[in-house]
Amino acid sequence: MKVIHDISKCKKEIKNLIKKHGYFAEHNYNHFLYNETYDDKSVFFDFGRNKGALANIDKKNSIWSLFPNGILADESERLDLFFKAANYILKKQKAKKFVVEVSQDMRKGILDKLKIRNGMRACNYTYILYWPMYNMNSWNPKLKGSKMKKLRNIKNRFYKKYRVKAKDSKDVPKEDLKRILSGWLKRRNANDGVDKEYYLSLIDNNFKGMDMAKTIYVNNKPLTITAGWKIPNTNNYYSAIGMLDYSCPGLGEIANIDDLNRLKRKGFDYVDFGGSDKILLYFKKKFKPEKIYKTYTFSIVRK
Repeated sequence: MKVIHDISKCKKEIKNLIKKHGYFAEHNYNHFLYNETYDDKSVFFDFGRNKGALANIDKKNSIWSLFPNGILADESERLDLFFKAANYILKKQKAKKFVVEVSQDMRKGILDKLKIRNGMRACNYTYILYWPMYNMNSWNPKLKGSKMKKLRNIKNRFYKKYRVKAKDSKDVPKEDLKRILSGWLKRRNANDGVDKEYYLSLIDNNFKGMDMAKTIYVNNKPLTITAGWKIPNTNNYYSAIGMLDYSCPGLGEIANIDDLNRLKRKGFDYVDFGGSDKILLYFKKKFKPEKIYKTYTFSIVRK
């Protein structure tokens, strides 16, 4: 096993691994790259034979984090590779803790193995994220039916009141995009843990790595940014980015309706609206997801 701290030297290997073994919404090379900051460095575990893991290090606090579901290997091998990384992090590097975000099944596998494994223990989970999935075969762009009445009314009122058009975010002036970002950040809860540097990198790199990036103009003023990518080895799309300046009631609904309509036309099977707490999930449920899955975030420490 090799642990590589300069991920720019293994860009090709990481991209190939994601292409071969990627399966989760956040498995995207540029997304991984944008998450690196001055204090939080990205790390690549090379297990050889086309297997690896993505992680981050907060060196100041001696905390390592697994990139969400970041073990890139055949499903049957992920658990063993996870513990190879955990042993290195906690026993060799003496990290304070190893923070992980994994699926419900992966968490169960980790907890079961820790029952018979000495030297490490899992802490209680710190939070659960809920990930709604929308079936594009069921999505009706005309929002027909009683279940869509509220959304239909929001859309009709909005388009009657405002002049609305959509534009590729790559063609929007960067100062306008950063103004949207700034307004959005001001409305974030202090506990959200939003990484401003991530979004600035995304804008400054002209949305490199995104398969779609879109901005809604209202009365000729750009007010939203939505962006995302095709999830590896699926025909599903991850709507990873959603920002707006909150100046118009119903703007969030309009941006998401427009995205879903575009993604349906592109032929995707499902659209993943990303992980959130129950408060934000309430908003996402307006669009009637077919299913909702969970990820768990918790820490592993030495006994």
